[in-house]
Order: sequence, then C-alpha cells, then structure tokens
Amino acid sequence: MVSFFVYILSLIALTGCNASLHSEQIEQVEHEQDYAALVEFYNAMGGEEWINSTNWCSDLPLEQWYGVYTHQGRVYAIDLAANNLSGNLPRSIASLSELKYLNLASNSISGSIPQSYGGLSNLVRLSLYNNRMSGDIPAALNKIDGWRYNWGYAVYGNRYNRFNLYDCGIKAPELELASLSGEVIQLDEAAYARSRYTILFQFSDKYLDFIPTLKALYEKYHPFGLEIISWCNQCDNIADIIAQQGIEWSVALVSEEQPLSRYNDLYYPVGLYPTVTMFDSEANLVFSDTVESRGNIVSVLDERFADIVNPDLYTSTDYSADGAVTMLQQAVEGQGIDIVLMGDGFSDRMVADGRYQEVMIRCMEAMFSEAPFSHFRELFNIYMVTAVSANECFEYNSTTALRCKFGEGTLISGDNERCFDYVADIVTEEQLDDTLIVVVLNSDKYAGTTYMYHPRAGVFGSGASIAYVPLTTENEIFRTLVCHEAVGHGFAKLDDEYILEGMGTMPADNRGYRAKREAFGWLKNTDVYHSHNFVKWSHFLSLQRYIGAGVGVFEGAASYASGVYRPTEQSIMNQNIDGFNPPSREAIYQRIHSLAYGNQWSYDFEKFKEYDFVNLLPNIAPKMSLNSEIQSFTPTHSPIIQNNRCLYKQNK
Repeated sequence: MVSFFVYILSLIALTGCNASLHSEQIEQVEHEQDYAALVEFYNAMGGEEWINSTNWCSDLPLEQWYGVYTHQGRVYAIDLAANNLSGNLPRSIASLSELKYLNLASNSISGSIPQSYGGLSNLVRLSLYNNRMSGDIPAALNKIDGWRYNWGYAVYGNRYNRFNLYDCGIKAPELELASLSGEVIQLDEAAYARSRYTILFQFSDKYLDFIPTLKALYEKYHPFGLEIISWCNQCDNIADIIAQQGIEWSVALVSEEQPLSRYNDLYYPVGLYPTVTMFDSEANLVFSDTVESRGNIVSVLDERFADIVNPDLYTSTDYSADGAVTMLQQAVEGQGIDIVLMGDGFSDRMVADGRYQEVMIRCMEAMFSEAPFSHFRELFNIYMVTAVSANECFEYNSTTALRCKFGEGTLISGDNERCFDYVADIVTEEQLDDTLIVVVLNSDKYAGTTYMYHPRAGVFGSGASIAYVPLTTENEIFRTLVCHEAVGHGFAKLDDEYILEGMGTMPADNRGYRAKREAFGWLKNTDVYHSHNFVKWSHFLSLQRYIGAGVGVFEGAASYASGVYRPTEQSIMNQNIDGFNPPSREAIYQRIHSLAYGNQWSYDFEKFKEYDFVNLLPNIAPKMSLNSEIQSFTPTHSPIIQNNRCLYKQNK
C-alpha cells in the first residue's frame, strides 16, 4: 500500500502546490490515514493471536472490521476489550483524529501510554483497565476535557505494574451535585481551595464497609482542613444510610436524572464501588485507590497532617540506607529458598546504631527455632532489606516506610505493594510465588497477620506471602508469633487450629473457598472431613507412634467450633505451644524440599517418616488438656487471602 505521506504528495502534484484538495480527495486521505493507523495497531498488538479479528486488514469498509465504529467515514470508536491483545500501544492511534472511545480493557497490553495520545482532542474515554501497563501518563491528556472525568478507566487494575498517576497533572473534576436537602454542592477550583485536602467518595448502599474508616479520618482531620464529598449511586435508602452510619459530611444522590458530569456519567473516576480519590487545595490529584490500596489513605493523611497535628515526633532525615540489601545467610545446598526480612517503624538512627539489624537477626533465629526449619537451615537464603521510616511509632499522625497500622483486635495492615517493591532487587515478579516476606513492626503490641496470595500453580503451599509481626514485650512471645505467622501461615500455608469465641459451625459456603486453596497444597493441617479413612492426615492414623504422640481427629479449627477438624489437641498453629504437629511438619518438609530441589525431587512419605521418627517423635510428649496459661492465649488475626498479583486482572 502507498504510504500516507506519498499519497499526499501525489495529490498535491496533481492539483498544484497552491491548490486546495477537493472534499472527495480529503475524505480519501482521511480514510487512508485511518486505515494505515489501524493496520499498524493490528501488527503491534499481536493481531494474529486475537480472539476475534474479523475483516481486519481487509479491503472491506472499516466499519466492518471487528470492534471498529465509524461516523461519516472516520473512525470514532474502537472496542477490543478482552480480545487477547498484547504488546505495547503504537503511536499510530494518535492519527485517528476523530477518535472518541478507545476500549482495550482486560487484555495483556504492557508498556506505557504513548505521549502522542495527548493529541486526541476529541477523546471522551480511554479504557485500558485490567492490563499490565505502567509508567508515565502524557500530561497533554489533561487538556482533553473527557480525560478529566474518565481517567480512572485508563489506570484501574494495572496493578501488575503502576502508572505514575500523581506526577502527570490530573486535576479535580468540576461537579455540580444535589444534596439530600436540595442544596447544590458546587465543586470547582474555589471549593477545592477552601480545604487543605478534599476526598471524593463514591459508594452504593451495598458497599458501606469503608465508611467507618472515613468517619475516623474526618473526626481527626476535619478541624485541620479535611473535607469529604460523597455520592451514592442509585440509593433509594440514602437517608437511612446517613443516619445509621452517622455521616457528617455532604452526601449527594446520583442517578440518570442527576448525573455527575456533562458527559452524563454516573461514576467518577471509574464505575466501581467504593472509590476514594483525594485532591489538594490546588485541585491536584494526590491519592486514588485505582492504583493503590484504598486503606493507604489513612497513612497518606497521617503523613500529610503530621506537621500540624504533632510536630514533635522524631523524624528521620537520612534515607541513604533505604532499600539496602544484606544477606544474613546463604544456602549451601540446593537451589536456595528465599526469605526476605524487613522492619517498619525503624528510623534512620535505629538503622545507624545497629538496632535494625539486631531485630532482623532475632527474627531469623526465631524462624529456625522450630523443626523442621531448624533441621534444614542450610537450604535457605535469608535477606535483610533496610526500610527507613520517618517515625518510630504507629500513631495516627506518624509515618512509616511500609505504612503498617494496627487494626481491630490483632489485625495488622501494611502496604503490601510497597513490600513487593522493596524486594524487587532480590526476586523477580515470577519468583514471588516461592518467596516469603516477613515484616517486623517496631512495637510492643501483641498482634499478627499474614497475607497469602494465590499462586499461578503449585501443590506444596505455593504463593507469595507477607507476614506482619510486632516485636512485642517478650522474646518467647515474639518467637512463637514468628513461627505461627511466618513459618506456619506464610511459608507452609497452614490453617489456624484455634476456635474463636462465638464462632459456631463453619458455613457450607466455606468448603468451596477451601477447595480452591487446597488445590495449591494449602490448609494441610485442617479438614472438613472427620473420617479416619478420608481425613487429610489419615496416613498418620495407622501408625501407633503418631497416635501415641497425640495425632487424631479433633473438632474445631479455622476459628470455628464445629464442622472443621484439626489433627492434635494442641500445636503452634492452635495456641502457639507444643511446636508443629506431624501433618504441619509434613507440609513444611514438603515445601522446603520442593523449593530446594525443584522438579528433581518427589515426595516420599516413608522418607519423611524416617526423618520424623529419628528427629522428633522421641521428644514429643502430648498434652491433652488446657492449663490456665493456655486459656489466656489471644489468637492472632486469621490469614487474609489475596488474588494472584501477576494474574490480578483475571481474578479481580
């Protein structure tokens, strides 16, 4: 095909340098321009592998190409969502000067948005969500009115990587909302300037869980300049919600009769519930849960208001050691099993005087204090990554490197993505399924929470995990917390064996969730079946030495009093005593060897039994009753299950 530029020159030659092109010729030029852009797009996006590529690159009219829509001969929309597109976006799309809608969501597109897309002046919506994109966003897009209201559709779900969303100049939307009382809520430049920060909160009557978090933030920071504007989509009971939730900020009702913007949108910045977006007094975007965890808004505000609320906190000034990697132990056999240790709430002075490393070494020794870890230490690589925090505490107005917070009960939350960023120089994204990250909090509180990610595949407890444990006040408590959270949950994907007060029978729906995780080799120490012939650890029940060591079938586990069973009365996965029971030791043994020796290793129960008899059973004295010390035990929070990071878009 003759190139577009050669075609232009030939037309000029035919009509004369100073002559105007006839309208028919102009239309032909524009058609050739659109045709060439689409062909280049097809080649760049792996068109031969598309699920549907009907008529692409053919001589048929463009409107007959799958997913292409035209108006008066020009391409104005492309919809190729979930069509197996891959590769980097080509610059050629920018030549589709009449393009209004580009929907490429839920594919495998990588790279960044080309700078040339900032020239698509007619663009209303660019949908790139649920891909694998990252990098800078063209600042010129902010000059396009439609982008200002719909940018969320471009960035949401690209959590495999990250867009540099806060550096591209996204401005707050100008909205005119009707409050429940009939008053007009005018959001413009002047409205944003009246507050230090303004949160825009979109919710529905079915998604109210985040309101208590916002209430707490509003109570803390509204006197210092925080404003919240929210709207509920299609809520018939909005007055009841406001009363029941105790909402004190402005709430608007959005419907088809009362849309958000001039584009008749019902959502901002994306059609999800809930969404949290925050702008500063100059209307600049400073937070969005389209690119980071919604809960991070707490630590972001704590950091931004710290200078006003409590200026007396010790604050680090030297971040030169941040991100430094130190190998505490190197494997001397096998492929090397990677465990990464980090701390949160440790300032620059705690790093400089050696306290940070001392704590990481304590954590390492705690992990290897219980078998089977203690018997296979030579198979592990233990890394320490230095994370320098601004402050040394976890108060509402403090700032830490990993943004850890203590929640209700024994819950700990942190910025998991920041943890993964810190280990990027040690393990690749593909290796994360085989990696355990342990975060030690500089706090004497008692708590503990592990976040377990579904793997791509695997049968021996595969999946990335992050275990959060505080230093606590006693070394023995810290040791057992590390073993329970990091080794039990994080490494072997074991279940809790304790029973929580008030928890009755495990719901039948939980069986489906368990089955999915059991397929990955998780939860080997609990079962919904209690028959000695079918329970997961039935192979132990035919051996008198294990029966004599207390192995059986005991009702109550995974927080529930009935409907789920555990293999021993007590263990470290129950009330943090008596070490790991035989089925748990088997699961740990299996994962250690599968990671250390790879596909060349296959599991043999006879070999495990030989190891277990020699090293462990003679020293085991089963404890079949609870004493007063055990009764005072406080369980840590149940593991929190996350979707696979690399396959986020498929699992969302």
